[in-house]
Amino acid sequence: MPEVNQVKGVVVVATLRFLEERFGGETLRSVLAELEPADRAALEAPLVSAWYPLPAVLRLMKVAHRRLGAQVPGMFREMGRASADYGFNTVYRVFFKLGSPQFIISRGSRVFSTYFRRGRLEVTEAGPGFSNAEMRDFDDGGPEYCERILGWITRTLELSGAKQGQVAHSRCVHRGDPVCRFEGTWT
Repeated sequence: MPEVNQVKGVVVVATLRFLEERFGGETLRSVLAELEPADRAALEAPLVSAWYPLPAVLRLMKVAHRRLGAQVPGMFREMGRASADYGFNTVYRVFFKLGSPQFIISRGSRVFSTYFRRGRLEVTEAGPGFSNAEMRDFDDGGPEYCERILGWITRTLELSGAKQGQVAHSRCVHRGDPVCRFEGTWT
Protein backbone atom coordinates (compact mmCIF):
# COMPACT_ATOMS: atom_id res chain seq x y z
CA MET A 1 0.00 0.00 0.00
CA PRO A 2 1.49 3.39 -0.99
CA GLU A 3 2.36 5.91 1.68
CA VAL A 4 -0.30 8.54 2.36
CA ASN A 5 0.43 11.85 0.67
CA GLN A 6 1.33 14.66 3.04
CA VAL A 7 0.49 18.37 2.84
CA LYS A 8 2.38 21.23 4.45
CA GLY A 9 0.77 22.83 7.49
CA VAL A 10 0.40 26.15 5.69
CA VAL A 11 -2.35 24.52 3.60
CA VAL A 12 -4.14 23.31 6.73
CA VAL A 13 -3.83 26.75 8.30
CA ALA A 14 -5.24 28.36 5.14
CA THR A 15 -8.20 25.96 5.18
CA LEU A 16 -9.01 26.66 8.82
CA ARG A 17 -8.54 30.40 8.31
CA PHE A 18 -10.87 30.37 5.31
CA LEU A 19 -13.58 28.61 7.31
CA GLU A 20 -13.18 30.83 10.35
CA GLU A 21 -13.19 34.07 8.36
CA ARG A 22 -16.21 33.06 6.27
CA PHE A 23 -18.31 31.39 8.95
CA GLY A 24 -16.87 32.26 12.37
CA GLY A 25 -15.03 30.37 15.08
CA GLU A 26 -18.10 28.60 16.42
CA THR A 27 -18.90 27.13 13.00
CA LEU A 28 -15.28 26.13 12.46
CA ARG A 29 -15.29 24.29 15.79
CA SER A 30 -18.52 22.50 14.87
CA VAL A 31 -17.02 21.39 11.52
CA LEU A 32 -13.90 20.10 13.28
CA ALA A 33 -16.13 18.29 15.81
CA GLU A 34 -17.62 16.21 12.97
CA LEU A 35 -14.23 14.79 12.03
CA GLU A 36 -12.97 11.49 13.35
CA PRO A 37 -10.89 12.03 16.50
CA ALA A 38 -7.59 11.25 14.74
CA ASP A 39 -8.29 13.80 11.97
CA ARG A 40 -9.44 16.41 14.46
CA ALA A 41 -6.33 15.91 16.61
CA ALA A 42 -4.08 16.24 13.57
CA LEU A 43 -5.74 19.36 12.15
CA GLU A 44 -6.97 21.43 15.12
CA ALA A 45 -3.74 23.31 15.87
CA PRO A 46 -1.46 22.94 12.85
CA LEU A 47 2.05 24.28 12.54
CA VAL A 48 2.74 25.88 9.15
CA SER A 49 6.04 24.04 8.77
CA ALA A 50 4.82 20.55 9.77
CA TRP A 51 3.40 17.86 7.47
CA TYR A 52 -0.16 16.51 7.71
CA PRO A 53 -2.02 13.67 5.96
CA LEU A 54 -3.70 14.93 2.78
CA PRO A 55 -6.69 12.56 3.27
CA ALA A 56 -7.46 14.26 6.60
CA VAL A 57 -7.46 17.69 4.92
CA LEU A 58 -9.71 16.33 2.17
CA ARG A 59 -12.14 14.97 4.78
CA LEU A 60 -12.18 18.39 6.47
CA MET A 61 -12.95 20.03 3.12
CA LYS A 62 -15.79 17.58 2.46
CA VAL A 63 -17.39 18.09 5.88
CA ALA A 64 -17.18 21.86 5.43
CA HIS A 65 -18.73 21.60 1.97
CA ARG A 66 -21.53 19.33 3.13
CA ARG A 67 -22.37 21.68 6.00
CA LEU A 68 -21.67 25.06 4.41
CA GLY A 69 -21.29 24.65 0.64
CA ALA A 70 -24.73 26.04 -0.14
CA GLN A 71 -23.56 29.37 1.31
CA VAL A 72 -20.41 29.52 -0.82
CA PRO A 73 -20.87 28.39 -4.43
CA GLY A 74 -17.63 26.90 -5.68
CA MET A 75 -16.36 26.42 -2.13
CA PHE A 76 -13.34 24.31 -3.11
CA ARG A 77 -12.22 26.92 -5.66
CA GLU A 78 -12.73 29.63 -3.05
CA MET A 79 -10.55 27.65 -0.63
CA GLY A 80 -7.84 27.54 -3.29
CA ARG A 81 -8.12 31.26 -3.93
CA ALA A 82 -7.87 31.96 -0.20
CA SER A 83 -4.89 29.62 0.07
CA ALA A 84 -3.09 31.62 -2.64
CA ASP A 85 -3.92 34.87 -0.85
CA TYR A 86 -2.61 33.60 2.49
CA GLY A 87 0.50 31.96 1.06
CA PHE A 88 1.48 34.64 -1.40
CA ASN A 89 0.89 37.55 0.92
CA THR A 90 3.42 36.09 3.34
CA VAL A 91 6.16 33.68 2.32
CA TYR A 92 6.15 34.27 -1.44
CA ARG A 93 5.28 38.00 -1.44
CA VAL A 94 8.63 38.97 -2.98
CA PHE A 95 7.89 36.91 -6.12
CA PHE A 96 4.88 39.08 -6.88
CA LYS A 97 6.81 42.30 -6.44
CA LEU A 98 9.43 41.15 -8.93
CA GLY A 99 7.60 38.97 -11.37
CA SER A 100 5.18 38.96 -14.24
CA PRO A 101 2.58 36.23 -14.80
CA GLN A 102 5.18 34.40 -16.94
CA PHE A 103 7.77 34.58 -14.16
CA ILE A 104 5.33 33.39 -11.47
CA ILE A 105 4.05 30.50 -13.58
CA SER A 106 7.58 29.36 -14.36
CA ARG A 107 8.05 28.87 -10.60
CA GLY A 108 4.71 27.15 -10.04
CA SER A 109 6.16 23.66 -10.00
CA ARG A 110 8.66 24.62 -7.29
CA VAL A 111 5.97 26.20 -5.16
CA PHE A 112 3.68 23.17 -5.58
CA SER A 113 6.44 20.82 -4.42
CA THR A 114 6.87 22.81 -1.21
CA TYR A 115 3.22 22.14 -0.32
CA PHE A 116 2.93 18.41 -1.12
CA ARG A 117 5.21 15.42 -0.57
CA ARG A 118 3.91 13.60 -3.63
CA GLY A 119 2.72 14.92 -6.95
CA ARG A 120 4.06 17.54 -9.25
CA LEU A 121 2.80 20.44 -11.29
CA GLU A 122 4.67 20.88 -14.57
CA VAL A 123 4.35 23.80 -16.95
CA THR A 124 4.13 22.11 -20.35
CA GLU A 125 3.67 25.17 -22.57
CA ALA A 126 3.93 28.87 -21.94
CA GLY A 127 4.04 32.06 -23.92
CA PRO A 128 2.80 35.62 -23.85
CA GLY A 129 -0.72 35.49 -22.42
CA PHE A 130 -1.03 31.73 -21.94
CA SER A 131 0.31 28.79 -19.99
CA ASN A 132 -0.61 25.14 -19.70
CA ALA A 133 0.32 22.97 -16.75
CA GLU A 134 -0.18 19.32 -15.90
CA MET A 135 -0.53 17.89 -12.43
CA ARG A 136 0.85 14.36 -12.18
CA ASP A 137 0.95 11.68 -9.49
CA PHE A 138 -1.61 13.54 -7.37
CA ASP A 139 -4.75 11.46 -7.88
CA ASP A 140 -5.20 10.93 -4.12
CA GLY A 141 -6.48 14.49 -3.69
CA GLY A 142 -9.87 13.74 -5.22
CA PRO A 143 -11.85 15.98 -7.58
CA GLU A 144 -12.41 18.36 -4.67
CA TYR A 145 -8.70 19.07 -4.50
CA CYS A 146 -8.53 19.55 -8.26
CA GLU A 147 -11.12 22.31 -7.84
CA ARG A 148 -9.04 23.81 -5.05
CA ILE A 149 -5.92 23.78 -7.24
CA LEU A 150 -7.93 25.45 -10.02
CA GLY A 151 -8.86 28.26 -7.63
CA TRP A 152 -5.25 28.53 -6.44
CA ILE A 153 -3.90 28.83 -9.99
CA THR A 154 -6.56 31.38 -10.95
CA ARG A 155 -5.85 33.57 -7.94
CA THR A 156 -2.10 33.22 -8.46
CA LEU A 157 -2.51 34.64 -11.97
CA GLU A 158 -4.55 37.55 -10.61
CA LEU A 159 -1.98 38.29 -7.91
CA SER A 160 0.79 38.28 -10.50
CA GLY A 161 -0.90 41.07 -12.45
CA ALA A 162 -2.64 39.04 -15.13
CA LYS A 163 -5.68 40.82 -16.54
CA GLN A 164 -8.78 38.95 -17.63
CA GLY A 165 -7.21 35.69 -16.48
CA GLN A 166 -9.11 32.48 -17.05
CA VAL A 167 -8.09 28.95 -16.17
CA ALA A 168 -9.77 25.80 -17.46
CA HIS A 169 -9.36 22.33 -15.96
CA SER A 170 -9.56 20.58 -19.32
CA ARG A 171 -8.39 17.13 -18.24
CA CYS A 172 -8.72 15.36 -14.91
CA VAL A 173 -7.61 11.98 -13.59
CA HIS A 174 -10.96 11.81 -11.80
CA ARG A 175 -12.72 11.95 -15.18
CA GLY A 176 -10.53 9.19 -16.61
CA ASP A 177 -7.69 11.24 -18.10
CA PRO A 178 -4.04 10.28 -17.49
CA VAL A 179 -3.21 13.71 -15.95
CA CYS A 180 -4.93 16.83 -14.72
CA ARG A 181 -4.40 19.69 -17.16
CA PHE A 182 -4.91 23.37 -16.40
CA GLU A 183 -4.96 25.85 -19.28
CA GLY A 184 -4.59 29.53 -18.44
CA THR A 185 -4.99 32.63 -20.58
CA TRP A 186 -4.70 36.32 -19.72
CA THR A 187 -4.00 39.72 -21.24
